[in-house]
Formats: sequence, C-alpha cells, structure tokens
Amino acid sequence: MKVEQSYWTHKNGWIIPTPKNIHNEAQFVLAFGGIDQIHNPEHYAYLKKQYPNANIVMNSTAGEIMDQNVMDDSISCVAICYKKTELQFVELAIQDFEDSYSCATSLCESFPTKNLNHVLIISDGSLVNGDLLVKGLNDHFPKNVIVTGGLAADAGRFSKTYVGLNAVPTPGKIVAIGHYGNNLKVHHGSKGGWDEFGPIRTVTKSEGNILYELDGKNALDLYKKYLGDKAKELPGAALLFPLSLIDTDGSKLVRTILAIDEESGSMTFAGDLPQDAQVRFMMANFDRLIDGAAMAAESSFVGINSHEPEYVLMISCIGRKIVLDQRIEEEVESVKDVFGENAVYSGFYSNGEISPGNDAMKCSLHNQTMTITTYSEN
Repeated sequence: MKVEQSYWTHKNGWIIPTPKNIHNEAQFVLAFGGIDQIHNPEHYAYLKKQYPNANIVMNSTAGEIMDQNVMDDSISCVAICYKKTELQFVELAIQDFEDSYSCATSLCESFPTKNLNHVLIISDGSLVNGDLLVKGLNDHFPKNVIVTGGLAADAGRFSKTYVGLNAVPTPGKIVAIGHYGNNLKVHHGSKGGWDEFGPIRTVTKSEGNILYELDGKNALDLYKKYLGDKAKELPGAALLFPLSLIDTDGSKLVRTILAIDEESGSMTFAGDLPQDAQVRFMMANFDRLIDGAAMAAESSFVGINSHEPEYVLMISCIGRKIVLDQRIEEEVESVKDVFGENAVYSGFYSNGEISPGNDAMKCSLHNQTMTITTYSEN
C-alpha cells in the first residue's frame, strides 16, 4: 500500500510534500476541500491529470485535516495505491430516490458482497437524512462489513454541500467505495469527550429530528433552565451543550442542536430523536474533547497487532471545531501521538460522522465525535 499526500492553498497552490511517484499507479484519490474551492473545475482537472488512472472522490468540508494541521478554504488530498485490495465505486443522487433509506438500499445492492471487507461512505451533508442512510446501510450490508465515513459540510453555512466521483462535485450525491479482500486491515474508533449532567429524561414528543417535549415538559424551557445564564447566548451556546441519546443496549450517541424555535418551544437536532428514547444533557469539557480524540485513536489500535496503520482517516464534527476553536489542532495532534510519524494523516470536519461504536459492528450516525478509520495492507 502506497499513500501520497498533497494539498492546495491560496498562497502556495498544489504541493506534494513527500512524493511517492504513484501518479499512474494510484487507484483511488480522496480530496477534502473548502466549500468555495472543492467545486472549482480547475482542481478536479489537476487531480485527473496528476492521477489519470484513479477514481477521484471529492467533498466539501468545514475544515480540512492534513497531517497534524487543520486548515480552512484549502484542499487536503491523498492518492492511494493498493497492492492486493480491489475497489468498487458507486455514486447515487439522493433526488433519484423516495428517501435516504431507499437510496442506501440501492447503494448496498450495487455491491457484490463476496469478499467485501469495508465500505467508505462520503455523503451529501444537507439533503441526505443521515439516520435513514445509516439504517439502510445496516439493514442491507452483511454484518461483518465495516462501514465508516462522513457527511460533507459547508463551513457551517448549513446550506448546500458538494460530493463527486470522477467529476466536479455537486449537491445531493452519495459516494461509496467498497474494499475487497482480506489483505486490507481496517480498524475504527469513535469518541466524544463530553460530560453528561442532570437526570436521564424521556422523549415524550418528537418528529424526526425535532424535539418538543421531555418528560412531558417543554423541551426548550427545560433546556434553558439547565443552561442558566448561557441561555441568553442561544442558539450559539447550543454547541457547548449537546444531547446524549441513549440506545436500548446502553450505547450512546451525541446529538448536536442545530436550531431552536421560540414560538413552538422546539429544538432541531442533527439526527433523529425517536419517541420514548432516553436522553441526557451534556456540556463541553475542552480537555476531555481532546482526550476523546486520543481515545478514538487508541480504540482503533485494538486488534491491529503488528499491522501499524499506513493511512489514518479522521472525520470529526464541525461542532467540535467551533467549540475547540484555536485549540482544534490539539485533537489532531493527539491522534498522531498515538499512531506515530510513519502513517499518513488526512480528513475533514463534517456535518455528521459514520462509524460503528467501539464495541459494535453496525454503524451509527454520530455528532460531535472524532471518528477514525485506519488502513494497512499485508
């Protein structure tokens, strides 16, 4: 397995820090870029010329990860050449389907399942319902297939995102990359680092990702009560106080608050909140957020044994980037501290992260987490 890293900035244009000379060998290119750059046809044309035989996957972000750096309005790129792993690429448009679940069903049916090892999902992050997408993936992919990935972002504008396969990226696309064979070793980790507080409460009225009542009480009023003086800073302060969604098996997902509606007393989340679900309020702890990134790396290291990762893909949440602000590179550095200098690191800040829980096989939609997928080949 060979991985060549490159990046683009306004100041320097395209740079390849450590050339591996795999221009004609590369089968797969991943390019993560700022919303105002990634759909510029010149960038796709450059990558196609640089890697003429590769399938090129591009998406917009809320920040680009390149090595241990977090950049904005740039492009972070890796070109990958596998020795023994076969790949299959599928792109679908969400507007061609009734909903995100049926789109996921069609996507899964596009892949032969024999020797399917891992599927990486790069999805539109504004038109796609992430929960329905993940449900469809879990219902139709074999249980032993590791599914990870993320939802594209648009620098916090929450307007439109771009994804593309072998073309200039456009809104509404979902790209899946199937990896075949046992020579590829894929591991994953996902951690948050938020502190829970207050009692566990029950969702008594909700519609999809809109929450109206907890324990029969107005959800927004209850939320403001717990925020105290911070309630005056809503909706911005909501990023500091997400919600923990507790599954029936005891596992937990973080749900980001996207908006509040004073008139209806409702709160809109970046993910569904099912009726009768149990939830708990959370608050930001800066040191634990950074430690959470390191813990995600450490949990993905379990089972790797002698196969140290050659490529580390980090997909973290836009909410973490906003909360950590100038400390954001610390979470990326903490991941690199776990895996060391020999791996190649890239990734992006997303509108949602797709990864199994650390002790689970089925994937989940996460918010406010650092998710890590590591790759090495025998």
